[in-house]
Amino acid sequence: MSARDAGEEREGARRPGRPARRRGARSEAEDRARRALSGGGLLLVAGLALVGVGPSDAGMALTLLALALLIYGIHSFGRLGPERDETARAPSP
Repeated sequence: MSARDAGEEREGARRPGRPARRRGARSEAEDRARRALSGGGLLLVAGLALVGVGPSDAGMALTLLALALLIYGIHSFGRLGPERDETARAPSP
C-alpha cells in the first residue's frame, strides 16, 4: 500500500471532487451575510471611485446600491445571533 492510499483511508481525508471540510464550518445564512458584506464593500469602493472621478449618476446609483447591500449584510449577520461555543463555557461548580 502506498503512502497516498494510506492517506485516503484516514478519516476526513480529502477525496478528489469533494471540498475539504473546515473546522467550524459556517452555515448557509452566514455565508450569504458574508457575501453581502464583501460584495457591498467592493461595490461601495467602485461607486465612490466613480463619483470621485466626476459627478455621475452611475456612481451615485452604484454607491446607493452598495450601501443598501451593506445594510442588508449587517442586518442579516446580526440576526444570526451570538456564537455558541460550548467548549468555552465551563460549567459552574
